[in-house]
Amino acid sequence: MAPSSLQRVLVANRGEIARRVIRGAHEAGIEAVAVFTAEDAAAPHVGEADLAVPLAGRTLAETYLNADALVAAARHGGADALHPGYGFLSEDPALPEACRRSGIVWVGPPPESMRVMGHKVRAKETVAAAGVPVLPGAVVGDGADAGALALAAAGVGFPLLVKAAAGGGGRGMRPVQGAPELADAVAAAQREAAGAFGSGEVFLERYLASPRHVEVQVIGDTSGTVLHLFDRECSVQRRHQKVIEEAPATLVGEQTRVAMWQAAVQAARAVGYAGAGTVEFLVDGDEFYFLEMNTRLQVEHGVTELVTGLDLVGLQLVVAAGNPLPFGQEDVTVSGHAVEARLCAERPREDYRPTPGTVTRVRWPGAPGLRTDAAVEAGSTVSSSYDSLVAKVMAHGAGRQQAVGRLARALRQLELDGLETNRCLLGAVLEDPAFQRGDAGIDFLDGRDDLRDAALGGDVRHRHAAAAAFALVQQGAAQSLVPVPEPGWRNVGVAEHVDVLSDGAGNVAVRLRGAAQAAVLVDGEWEEVGTAQMGTAQAGSARTADAVVDLTSGGLLRRYAVRVSRLGAEVNGPEGQSSFARRTGDEGDDHAKTAGECRAPLPGAIAKVLVAVGDVVEDGGALVVLEAMKMEHTLRASGRGTVREVLHAPGEQVDVGDLLVAMEPL
Repeated sequence: MAPSSLQRVLVANRGEIARRVIRGAHEAGIEAVAVFTAEDAAAPHVGEADLAVPLAGRTLAETYLNADALVAAARHGGADALHPGYGFLSEDPALPEACRRSGIVWVGPPPESMRVMGHKVRAKETVAAAGVPVLPGAVVGDGADAGALALAAAGVGFPLLVKAAAGGGGRGMRPVQGAPELADAVAAAQREAAGAFGSGEVFLERYLASPRHVEVQVIGDTSGTVLHLFDRECSVQRRHQKVIEEAPATLVGEQTRVAMWQAAVQAARAVGYAGAGTVEFLVDGDEFYFLEMNTRLQVEHGVTELVTGLDLVGLQLVVAAGNPLPFGQEDVTVSGHAVEARLCAERPREDYRPTPGTVTRVRWPGAPGLRTDAAVEAGSTVSSSYDSLVAKVMAHGAGRQQAVGRLARALRQLELDGLETNRCLLGAVLEDPAFQRGDAGIDFLDGRDDLRDAALGGDVRHRHAAAAAFALVQQGAAQSLVPVPEPGWRNVGVAEHVDVLSDGAGNVAVRLRGAAQAAVLVDGEWEEVGTAQMGTAQAGSARTADAVVDLTSGGLLRRYAVRVSRLGAEVNGPEGQSSFARRTGDEGDDHAKTAGECRAPLPGAIAKVLVAVGDVVEDGGALVVLEAMKMEHTLRASGRGTVREVLHAPGEQVDVGDLLVAMEPL
């Protein structure tokens, strides 16, 4: 399948998409060149490429967002082609134009197609002229006053969305229910869009209450052939960014589905599209409307590959080399169902706050029907400089129920130490009755605190804590110079041992005594958990552990792999994974906030200061907007008070723990 005219491709990206493109190039018999910053020097994609070129500079503008630097790296690495992956400059026509000037093959659509589809207003006008349905909308000019905003909104109607004309991924998007909110929403969207895409232009669009987000994968070649590769469901989203994707889409009528395929092909042909791309639609009952076209490979392309058996990266390379597509529309079929979950380093219960950190150990799930496209391996660092995506975990099955079940089990089985993720949210979504019926619109997660705050059940958490405490005691006994006969032994005559362990949900006090009889403290009373004893690792098991603990609870035995450290333990078992820190009696509550202080919870840049010295702020009042890991985070007061000092201005970089606003409590 590999075109002989391409010999070496530079991958102008990082993380899991760089690894995916490198793998695709190698499978096509093409060498791959990686690029990296000083921060990414030890990243997995660097070692997996045939060679790598460092990018000088510290900022994104100097490195991954520098078209000239990327083209120079391609030339220095001897690459005759450049693949942008997704994100960064993948939808910026400046990069393919720079490639064209340097005689480097661009693995993507023509820049002219990108320019039209990358501007949402022009894109809507273009596809509407081709007969594709669109929602009512209105452009908001720079400096539009209240009267102009009101006039534009009147033509669209409330509720509406304010959207960035350039870019995507939910950035620069604000829902507006009524006129009083409009001016602030437009200003916020303009600010975010300008920071993310270099353009503050926004437009208004009719808001649908609970549509489905369905997209169609298309592929075209330079001879004018455009095919569809069926559809995907991407309705489960948080903050307008996708969480769960699947193929084919669910609960879409066959007539509507076929019409979307045809509309997607019409949209792509309207701009002379070549390469892989995605046309996105909002589906409301039997009606559908053009949302946007992503002129690149999508994050969720893997589910289409699983159900069609096609290699989209390989097809991109075929088309980029000027070759025709090696099949026709009638040759593309769908087999089974595939589901993908985006595993991110974030804390959903705190408004999806990113949780950068270092992975100390990882074991990705491996079984028939599973695929993981991972950004990290053991030793990798998830930086606050980039988005929080850690891995895409996918499952394929004969039907949707089997695929969802396989994915849920895979999420429970994966082992990831040192990094907090949204794994519990993903598992809760997959097990939710509405999702299992396929009945989830784009507002599915809105107001679902039960899913956002999902954690391991109390019984599971207690069993994990008991296994951790037992392993910690055993480790202490093994390292002690004085033999310890059993976990409950004490030379002061008290035959019990108590550990206080902490996880993201709080503290768990665990008591071991006698023959490792475990109990946890609940509401001031000790509740028996079960009996723990050392187990034996199964032969050929991929799990690694410092201890294997067999815990018998309610007459049922469960085996846990426990990895211990100086500060705590990681527990893996059939119900999932827990991370515990060992606490001492004099430690304070690590979840508490200091009254009168607003400190940065993670590194980032001040996007906006919402208060001034002398302002009286209520408990929970907004103080500062912090931009980090490609998202805005509103930081709020932990009590009522008067602003005494504002220590940072918009645009300034801050680190974890930096004091941003000081208040006098009232």
